[in-house]
Amino acid sequence: TESTMNCHHFKSLILAALLALFLPSCVSMSGIHASSQPKNANTLQAGKAISNAPHDIPWPDETWWKAYHDTQLDALISKTITGNPNLRMAQARVALSQAYTDSMHAETLPNIGADVSTGRERFTERQFIPPPWAGHSDWNNKATASLAYDLDLWGSKQSQWKGYVDETAASAAEMQQVKLTLVTAVVRNYVQLSREYALRDIVEERLALSQQRLSIAHRSLTAGLGTEMAVTEAETPLPMIRAHIESIDQRIALSKNQLAALSGQGPGAGDSIIRPTISLNATVGLPDQLPANLIGRRPDVLAHRWRIEAASQNIDSAKADFYPNINLLAFIGFQALGFGQFISNSAMIGAVGPAISLPIFDGGRRRGNLSAKTAEYDIAVENYNATLVSALQNVSDQLVILQSNVKQRKELEAALALATRSCTLAQTSYQAGLDNYQHVLDMKTALLTQQEALTHLQAERLEIGRAHV
Repeated sequence: TESTMNCHHFKSLILAALLALFLPSCVSMSGIHASSQPKNANTLQAGKAISNAPHDIPWPDETWWKAYHDTQLDALISKTITGNPNLRMAQARVALSQAYTDSMHAETLPNIGADVSTGRERFTERQFIPPPWAGHSDWNNKATASLAYDLDLWGSKQSQWKGYVDETAASAAEMQQVKLTLVTAVVRNYVQLSREYALRDIVEERLALSQQRLSIAHRSLTAGLGTEMAVTEAETPLPMIRAHIESIDQRIALSKNQLAALSGQGPGAGDSIIRPTISLNATVGLPDQLPANLIGRRPDVLAHRWRIEAASQNIDSAKADFYPNINLLAFIGFQALGFGQFISNSAMIGAVGPAISLPIFDGGRRRGNLSAKTAEYDIAVENYNATLVSALQNVSDQLVILQSNVKQRKELEAALALATRSCTLAQTSYQAGLDNYQHVLDMKTALLTQQEALTHLQAERLEIGRAHV
């Protein structure tokens, strides 16, 4: 009977599907494997600078710059986070990656659709068109609901989707890296701006001291106790000092322009930036566990780690393509010539069955794809390894600078204390009539030199000390 024949046909399809699943593929993936391994941060020699770092000061949080207690700096960073084009571009890349992830996720789910079509046609008399439609015109109508579902027996689609998830995580980490880089650039430019103002104060004091020397030389010449040579010698440093002040003013203007640009504004916004009020006593520290905990939280390292995971998923997907696969296809609906019995039992149509694919010979396409995905994995691993090594070097370099900065600052503070005492003694000696005022000016000049050196060290410490290393 017809039902018996249909039953045998269905069993044949099931048997064919099972044979396809267990039949070995003629396309082999042998000999293709990754050759790179991710490095473990704990297995790398951290070095003395990291091992000997102080561990008693907490790691700075996401708003680490607020330790400087400068509201103008807070406002500039807020504008940078919301208005910098590079950061907004990175945020858009995250959104784009998420959209691709959502689209790929849809590929792992059943696809249900509907199709309705109608058209007036003239039907041929030379095919299987029954009268009265043969040789005449009428409406050809069809309405169906369909289902398509890739069983993804070997996880190809699932691996692709997970790879996209990892790529999105990598894009998010890269966005955080862009944010951190921009914030650090703002802080460093702001610290440099503060340093330039402090240096300008020192140079202005140096100018005032030189003008006092010149005034003394003029009075000595008028009193017949000095010479023209002494006046000229006293006047010689003045143009150079005034040029130095102009150079500082130039750097101040350029720093303001840079801060305006980093915050996504035009140069005119820099005109409203006033002298910074940064606290020079901000704490500098590192976390308790070095280097693994330190390196593991860097956005650039995290991004490359996610790239490895994504590349690994892509390899799994490429391997799954070597095996047979089954798609389930089904549809049900109505089809009729004319509208008279369009929605009726006699006009019903439907089908259900598997679509089986078995790779037999593809000219090396699958092997080439797997080789490419494996090479991409090796590239991702070596990028991660290079970033990890570079990150450790960066940490060590900055710790060396910070630790040296502490030692230099102690020496300069001692020198500054001695210069301050010498200046006080010279002033006392002059007031007692035991010394001339030139000696007082010499001691004040030496004091300014110590202050200038200490200002550079304080700025260096602030530029490095609180940034995520």
